[in-house]
Amino acid sequence: MCERAEYKLRLTVNGQDVRRVIIDQHYKLKHSDVTDEIILQLVKELDGGNFPIEEIDDDFRYFRVEPVYHDDKPYRLVLLICIADDFLGVINAFRVKR
Repeated sequence: MCERAEYKLRLTVNGQDVRRVIIDQHYKLKHSDVTDEIILQLVKELDGGNFPIEEIDDDFRYFRVEPVYHDDKPYRLVLLICIADDFLGVINAFRVKR
């Protein structure tokens, strides 16, 4: 499952303006309780935030955010931001224990 879904969404994350969110769909293999709609709601919570970068690979900055809440349930987001383009990539998203 190598599909990706792309959504128009305006945010500022780590000081970079983002106009698109691209969600890798492989999260569905192990996390059937998560949907693109939940992920988009979680991502909206990141607007204006600054998060520590864990890895750099060319134009991509990888980081994770935990916890991010939806309906009082905590989630982890594994993300990348492309500094040469206007998108935030969601690599994975799943529920975590409190």
